[in-house]
Amino acid sequence: MNNGNNIITQPLWGPVGYDYVEYYYIPDIDAYYNVPGAQYVYLEKKHWMMVKDLPMRYKNFNFYGAHKVVMNEPKPYMNYRANKIKYAEYKGQHDQIDIRDSHDQKYLAKEDHPEHSKWISPQDMQDRQNRVTEQNRVAAQSSQDSLNRATEQTRVTAQGRQDSLNRATLQNNENRHNTQEQLNNQQLQNNENNHKH
Repeated sequence: MNNGNNIITQPLWGPVGYDYVEYYYIPDIDAYYNVPGAQYVYLEKKHWMMVKDLPMRYKNFNFYGAHKVVMNEPKPYMNYRANKIKYAEYKGQHDQIDIRDSHDQKYLAKEDHPEHSKWISPQDMQDRQNRVTEQNRVAAQSSQDSLNRATEQTRVTAQGRQDSLNRATLQNNENRHNTQEQLNNQQLQNNENNHKH
């Protein structure tokens, strides 16, 4: 058994949901399909035949409509009789979604898939993610910059107000000092005038 991935070599009529497939057993025609070897396996006069194309008697068989049993074991056709009994219930069943009809990205990677043009490669996916990440970073930086500018503007405004307040306080102190000085001078002048008389 192999735990790898052979989705790319699975046929379009294969059922979705299996990353790795060794064999399909097709109860409707009592035949097998070996995915890694891309070969059909069928019984011909007590001999197992392995061929790229099934003989003419199967030409009208619709693989897309038939149920396929996934068998990840070596030479499952050697258990032909047991499989025939075990999976007889699947004869005539049309209960699977085939790879051809799937919109999943992992199946669109197959070049023969009808929607292959919509496939986004892992690199393209990564590039898209990187672009989104960068856009988010730039937007966050821009927001931070705006916040910093607003904070600085508020600080400058507050500092300007404080400076104005300080200047006003100094001016008031100076005015009070001048007024007091004028009063003192006036007082001295009055005292001097009184002394003369």
